Amino acid sequence: MNKARDRRGRAADDTSLSDAPKKEKYDYETMRAAATSEDPKVRKEAFIDYFERYQEFPSYVFDNNENEKVIDSRLLETIQDLLKDPTTPSALKKGIDSMMERLSS
Repeated sequence: MNKARDRRGRAADDTSLSDAPKKEKYDYETMRAAATSEDPKVRKEAFIDYFERYQEFPSYVFDNNENEKVIDSRLLETIQDLLKDPTTPSALKKGIDSMMERLSS
């Protein structure tokens, strides 16, 4: 019995790729609003979420001053909270350390 095939040669009833959940499009404005929130918990979650998705930190960290690499005081507080938190994964702490080294140079 011949099965119908799609243009990639997969059987028409092969739903392994089509059923895979699509990655949610990242909403920059929502992330920026959360990352600059007055609420430290909201900022921390935004930072962690971005790092988990991209294994890096968002460029907004550097966007306060075009001529200098300056971190917003709220974001600096968030970074310090993450570094002190014993539940922060080591990969996240290493990423923060790396970012801070780039800022100091």
